[in-house]
Amino acid sequence: MAAYERHWDERGFGLYAAEVKETGELAGFTGLAVPAFLPEIMPAVEIGWRLGRAYWGQGLATEAARAVVVHARASLGLRRLVSIHVVGNEASARVMVKLGMALERETVQPDTGRPVRVYAMNL
Repeated sequence: MAAYERHWDERGFGLYAAEVKETGELAGFTGLAVPAFLPEIMPAVEIGWRLGRAYWGQGLATEAARAVVVHARASLGLRRLVSIHVVGNEASARVMVKLGMALERETVQPDTGRPVRVYAMNL
Protein backbone atom coordinates (compact mmCIF):
# COMPACT_ATOMS: atom_id res chain seq x y z
CA MET A 1 0.00 0.00 0.00
CA ALA A 2 2.85 2.38 0.77
CA ALA A 3 4.19 2.02 -2.78
CA TYR A 4 0.74 2.74 -4.25
CA GLU A 5 0.33 5.81 -2.05
CA ARG A 6 3.81 7.04 -2.98
CA HIS A 7 2.94 6.66 -6.68
CA TRP A 8 -0.17 8.83 -6.16
CA ASP A 9 1.86 11.44 -4.27
CA GLU A 10 4.62 11.55 -6.92
CA ARG A 11 2.53 11.34 -10.08
CA GLY A 12 -0.98 12.48 -9.24
CA PHE A 13 -2.49 9.21 -10.49
CA GLY A 14 -2.46 5.53 -9.70
CA LEU A 15 -4.72 2.53 -9.19
CA TYR A 16 -8.43 2.64 -8.36
CA ALA A 17 -10.45 -0.07 -6.64
CA ALA A 18 -12.99 -1.64 -8.99
CA GLU A 19 -16.24 -2.49 -7.21
CA VAL A 20 -19.42 -4.18 -8.36
CA LYS A 21 -22.02 -1.38 -8.35
CA GLU A 22 -24.90 -3.49 -7.08
CA THR A 23 -23.08 -5.12 -4.16
CA GLY A 24 -20.03 -3.01 -3.40
CA GLU A 25 -17.84 -6.12 -3.68
CA LEU A 26 -14.20 -5.49 -4.51
CA ALA A 27 -13.68 -7.00 -7.98
CA GLY A 28 -10.08 -5.86 -8.52
CA PHE A 29 -8.44 -2.69 -9.75
CA THR A 30 -7.93 -0.50 -12.77
CA GLY A 31 -5.81 2.59 -13.15
CA LEU A 32 -2.70 4.29 -14.38
CA ALA A 33 0.97 3.56 -13.83
CA VAL A 34 4.36 4.25 -15.37
CA PRO A 35 5.58 1.08 -17.13
CA ALA A 36 9.26 1.44 -16.24
CA PHE A 37 9.61 -2.36 -16.57
CA LEU A 38 9.54 -1.80 -20.36
CA PRO A 39 12.18 0.92 -20.92
CA GLU A 40 11.90 0.94 -24.72
CA ILE A 41 8.47 2.63 -24.58
CA MET A 42 9.32 5.26 -22.00
CA PRO A 43 8.22 7.91 -21.31
CA ALA A 44 4.70 6.51 -21.12
CA VAL A 45 1.63 6.14 -18.92
CA GLU A 46 0.01 2.72 -18.88
CA ILE A 47 -3.63 1.86 -18.27
CA GLY A 48 -4.13 -1.53 -16.72
CA TRP A 49 -6.55 -3.72 -14.80
CA ARG A 50 -6.73 -6.89 -12.76
CA LEU A 51 -9.94 -8.59 -11.71
CA GLY A 52 -10.61 -11.62 -9.60
CA ARG A 53 -11.53 -14.67 -11.67
CA ALA A 54 -15.15 -14.54 -10.42
CA TYR A 55 -15.54 -11.17 -12.18
CA TRP A 56 -14.13 -12.10 -15.59
CA GLY A 57 -16.36 -11.90 -18.66
CA GLN A 58 -18.86 -9.43 -17.23
CA GLY A 59 -17.62 -6.25 -18.90
CA LEU A 60 -16.28 -4.84 -15.63
CA ALA A 61 -12.72 -4.30 -16.90
CA THR A 62 -13.96 -2.44 -19.98
CA GLU A 63 -16.37 -0.28 -17.98
CA ALA A 64 -13.77 0.63 -15.38
CA ALA A 65 -11.04 1.26 -17.94
CA ARG A 66 -13.31 3.54 -19.98
CA ALA A 67 -13.86 5.66 -16.87
CA VAL A 68 -10.09 5.86 -16.33
CA VAL A 69 -9.56 6.96 -19.97
CA VAL A 70 -12.09 9.79 -19.48
CA HIS A 71 -10.35 10.81 -16.25
CA ALA A 72 -6.91 10.68 -17.89
CA ARG A 73 -8.06 12.96 -20.69
CA ALA A 74 -10.31 15.38 -18.83
CA SER A 75 -8.74 15.70 -15.38
CA LEU A 76 -5.10 14.74 -15.86
CA GLY A 77 -4.56 16.23 -19.32
CA LEU A 78 -2.75 13.13 -20.57
CA ARG A 79 -2.38 12.94 -24.33
CA ARG A 80 -1.49 9.28 -24.79
CA LEU A 81 -1.94 5.94 -23.03
CA VAL A 82 -0.36 2.55 -23.56
CA SER A 83 -1.38 -0.87 -22.32
CA ILE A 84 0.80 -3.97 -22.11
CA HIS A 85 -0.75 -7.20 -23.38
CA VAL A 86 0.93 -10.32 -22.07
CA VAL A 87 0.71 -12.70 -25.02
CA GLY A 88 -1.87 -15.37 -24.21
CA ASN A 89 -4.21 -13.10 -22.24
CA GLU A 90 -6.60 -12.49 -25.11
CA ALA A 91 -9.42 -11.21 -22.89
CA SER A 92 -7.20 -8.32 -21.83
CA ALA A 93 -6.29 -7.60 -25.44
CA ARG A 94 -10.02 -7.40 -26.30
CA VAL A 95 -10.47 -4.75 -23.60
CA MET A 96 -7.63 -2.74 -25.16
CA VAL A 97 -9.31 -2.87 -28.57
CA LYS A 98 -12.70 -1.92 -27.07
CA LEU A 99 -11.03 1.15 -25.56
CA GLY A 100 -9.89 2.19 -29.04
CA MET A 101 -6.28 1.17 -28.65
CA ALA A 102 -4.24 -0.16 -31.56
CA LEU A 103 -1.28 -2.53 -31.62
CA GLU A 104 1.90 -0.47 -31.69
CA ARG A 105 4.65 -3.09 -31.32
CA GLU A 106 5.58 -6.57 -30.22
CA THR A 107 8.53 -6.98 -27.91
CA VAL A 108 9.89 -8.92 -24.96
CA GLN A 109 9.70 -7.80 -21.35
CA PRO A 110 13.40 -7.56 -20.34
CA ASP A 111 13.10 -8.73 -16.73
CA THR A 112 10.96 -11.81 -17.47
CA GLY A 113 11.69 -12.65 -21.10
CA ARG A 114 7.98 -13.04 -21.80
CA PRO A 115 6.55 -11.78 -25.09
CA VAL A 116 4.29 -8.74 -24.83
CA ARG A 117 2.40 -6.51 -27.20
CA VAL A 118 2.13 -2.79 -26.64
CA TYR A 119 -1.20 -1.19 -27.51
CA ALA A 120 -1.54 2.61 -27.60
CA MET A 121 -4.05 5.38 -28.08
CA ASN A 122 -3.96 9.14 -28.36
CA LEU A 123 -6.41 10.96 -26.12
